[in-house]
Amino acid sequence: VNKDSMRRVREERYDVSLTTTKDHQKLPPWVSVMSESAEITESLLTQELADAIKECGDDLESLIVTDMPVDAPKTLDDLVPKKRLTLTLKLNSGTNTIPLFSYFLRMPDQLVSSAHFRPEVMRRIRQTREEEAKKVRKVIEAEGAEDRKLLSDKAKKEQRDRKLKGMSAEEQKRFLEREREKEQRKRTGRQTMRA
Repeated sequence: VNKDSMRRVREERYDVSLTTTKDHQKLPPWVSVMSESAEITESLLTQELADAIKECGDDLESLIVTDMPVDAPKTLDDLVPKKRLTLTLKLNSGTNTIPLFSYFLRMPDQLVSSAHFRPEVMRRIRQTREEEAKKVRKVIEAEGAEDRKLLSDKAKKEQRDRKLKGMSAEEQKRFLEREREKEQRKRTGRQTMRA
């Protein structure tokens, strides 16, 4: 990732937000590596890729290899791994982006043949995915609890309204008065507990 666009890329893309940022000796100083694992970086960052990035110059914005969604997941289905490669370049006629673009086109085949990692690396990556799934589950459960509470409150209100419809004006007045007293006792009890 070009350091000039690093913050924007991290804010716009969920998948990149899970990575750590490091400089790499093969790359020029204006480029940084955002990766989940150093071993993955070493496997993917070949000398040919590093040379193509140097030749491309500042026109490179990002080269992203990911299996996570671009947008923050809202359901567990959004977290199902889908492998993607994304190359973002500035279009200038003065620089040579062809070597990087042709490397990018060959990259899927290279990944299939060489992207085999140690079990420890895969365990760490799986653990990150599981933590993200837990966060999504927690949000879904919180939304479900909120929905159930709203439905319960709505049902109670409908039941109360039905009760009130069947009462005479005097009965309604007494019912509402009792309700107010009950609410007042609740508030007084809460204040006593807080103090």
